[in-house]
Amino acid sequence: MKRTHSFLLGGMIIIFVFVLGLISILRHWHFQTQAWDMGIFVQILWNTAHGRIMQNSIEEVRNHLGVHMSPFLFLLVPGFVLVPSPYYLLAVQTLAIALGAWPLYLLALRILRNKNLALLIAGAYLLYPPLHAIARFDFHPIAFLPPLLLAAFYFIEIEKWKWAILFLTLAAFTQEDAILVVMFVGIYLLLRKGEPRTMASPSLVRGKWLSKERKIGFAVFVLSLLWFFISVNVIMPALGGGLLRLDRYTNLGATPLEILTNIIRHQGLLYETVFTSSKISYLFWLFMPVSFLPLLSWRTLILLIPGLLQNLLTSYEPQFSSSYQYDASLVAGIFVGSIYGLATLQKISHLRWQGFLKWGFVGLILAVFVIRSPAGPQHFPTSLFKENPHRQAFRILTNIIPPEVSVAANTNLVPHLAKREHIHLLGAEPSPVDVVLIDGADLFGFSSASELQAYLDGYLKSGSYEVRRLGNRYFIVTHKKLQLVARKE
Repeated sequence: MKRTHSFLLGGMIIIFVFVLGLISILRHWHFQTQAWDMGIFVQILWNTAHGRIMQNSIEEVRNHLGVHMSPFLFLLVPGFVLVPSPYYLLAVQTLAIALGAWPLYLLALRILRNKNLALLIAGAYLLYPPLHAIARFDFHPIAFLPPLLLAAFYFIEIEKWKWAILFLTLAAFTQEDAILVVMFVGIYLLLRKGEPRTMASPSLVRGKWLSKERKIGFAVFVLSLLWFFISVNVIMPALGGGLLRLDRYTNLGATPLEILTNIIRHQGLLYETVFTSSKISYLFWLFMPVSFLPLLSWRTLILLIPGLLQNLLTSYEPQFSSSYQYDASLVAGIFVGSIYGLATLQKISHLRWQGFLKWGFVGLILAVFVIRSPAGPQHFPTSLFKENPHRQAFRILTNIIPPEVSVAANTNLVPHLAKREHIHLLGAEPSPVDVVLIDGADLFGFSSASELQAYLDGYLKSGSYEVRRLGNRYFIVTHKKLQLVARKE
């Protein structure tokens, strides 16, 4: 890279880290992170650091690897031991996502042979609204998938296969659905180059077809498929879990085989599931920020198949809202496709039109950023820079709870109390806990105020608990054996 381009790319990465890092950190500081999923991962890392490997008390299964196959989390444990804080997880996540722009730039530069266009692609990545949503919403290991895949694609392009395999392995370790994305990378490698043009020499043809790239692609496909099978059929069930999120696809069936059968036999059901106004809008805004460039490169669309199937076949709306982490499996494929789409456009467009297309691309990137990004000027969360009595009350509540007691609390309190062995979402505790914190105005998890009141009465009627009020809406229910004293910050 020329020094100017290096500085520009570095500056864009720093701005991304500062802005998105600040938003994610302030969201947590102001109690906008939740039990699902910030609280879960804070407790998982804290428990693992204390010898209770991947355990938590919030999910359906006590060991997280029974819910999601994410051994990548082990790599974050040493850092969490040194900095045992939710802010460590948020900072590392933001930095990793931002650094994905570096291999993306190098990949684009190698393919497009144009530093300005390569910088433009990297800038589009850093301004991509779905990526901002991934960075801002709590912490998830799947958020590391885009930068890991982009690094893998760069090393594939320069044929540094050991590095490519390393990054593909790390990518597959982020989550079980990421394994399928990596498997389709193997398929992509098998199909990336066209068939041999001559049949004159069978040995020569065989040599071309069985290139090192295709051999590695085949190995990636087979090993990914094997790892996925072992994960979902052996390891996860052994830990008491499995593919628990299949309940989001009950509109198509209860099991993978039933879902596949219904898709094949009832095309009308598939049409009704996929071609809804909300999902068409989702697809539009997924590709609009990159000017639909991936559509000009059909082979790279293979990379999007697992992520699109995951998000379009479900009836669970957050997965096709581009507001959460669910687009992480699509981002790398979209930008690799954008590079090859732009390369195709370079070949077919007249030279004098290339400048116009480039500036049109820039304008579209900026326009969509302004309209859609949660970090853009239209949706920037300025409220995060203000204090209010509700947040002050939450700070008081979390400050008086000793680290050794078991707690049940509202979803936005849980991440701040998760560094303990037993923390539960309010109303989901399997047995009475030592301390219950209640925001009476938050009915999350309860159907009505009367149900919340009945829950509170259940503790008080036992005779073992006492309740204190903080203002008009906050309640601290403690076992009588405890003496709560505010801790120094």
